[in-house]
Amino acid sequence: MKKVLCVVSLVTAFSAFAAEPLQLNVSVYLNNELVVTDVIETESGQLQSFTAKDLLRFDVTPTLNDDIVTLTSSLHKFKEGSFNKFAEPVLRVALDKQAVIEMGTEGKNIYKVEVTTKKI
Repeated sequence: MKKVLCVVSLVTAFSAFAAEPLQLNVSVYLNNELVVTDVIETESGQLQSFTAKDLLRFDVTPTLNDDIVTLTSSLHKFKEGSFNKFAEPVLRVALDKQAVIEMGTEGKNIYKVEVTTKKI
C-alpha cells in the first residue's frame, strides 16, 4: 500500500510541475525586419507551433524548472509548398528574460526568433 501511495504522490507532483501555466511572447524577424509577433498561452511541457506567414514555422516546448526555462524547438522554412525542418535549437534562459535564436548567413535570409517566457 505504501508503494502505491508513493507512486501516486510522484505522479501527482509531476503533473503539477508539468501543468505550470506560461505565456510566450514570440517575435519573428527576417533579415532584421519584424514579420509577426504574438502571445501564446501554454503550459510547461506542451508543444506549441507558431507560423510566421509562409516563411517560417517555429515549434517550441517550454519546460520550467525553478526559474529557468528550457526552450526545446525546431525551425521550419517554407519551401516549394511545405515547411521543412532546418534547425533544432535548445535554449535555457531565466524566466522573464529574452531568448534569441538566429539562423542564416549574411547576404542570404537571416531568421531570428525572440521568445520571452512568463508565468501566468
